[in-house]
Amino acid sequence: MAAARAMRGITRREGLIALALVGPAALLASCTSDTAEPAPSASGTVPPEGAAEPVAAAEAALVAAYDAAITALPDADPAVIALLTTIRDQHAAHRDALGGTSAVPDAPPQPATEGAVIDELLAAERQAARDRIDACEASPDPELARLLAMIGASEAAHVPALREVR
Repeated sequence: MAAARAMRGITRREGLIALALVGPAALLASCTSDTAEPAPSASGTVPPEGAAEPVAAAEAALVAAYDAAITALPDADPAVIALLTTIRDQHAAHRDALGGTSAVPDAPPQPATEGAVIDELLAAERQAARDRIDACEASPDPELARLLAMIGASEAAHVPALREVR
């Protein structure tokens, strides 16, 4: 099987990264809208004012963390930077799907080595996935809960992609 992939020019690493990135992107594409206004739920109600703000702020913090990581790794393999940029863009889309946030968090300090930077991002993604599950369970609005579940799934999918480049 590995020989078949190698003959096609796709390594295991590239295949896993592509799989980890395409799935969440497809999920998110189905949950974003063209407007910044929250979409009405199936019952016709709009999520309570501010219900998504804490998650949007957390997504903005993840965007800042990825921006800092990309800046901290100027000599990294271009494939690693491409992965980090793709994940960063997904977090920006999550933030925007939740109505965005006007607050721009400070970027966290980054460790000196590529491995340490990736480990920090792995920890942040694991925590974000757990936090999205909690927010999903606590959401009073079914549409917001659905969006939070898709975002949590995306964040969970980032973990194996990051682990692969570590």
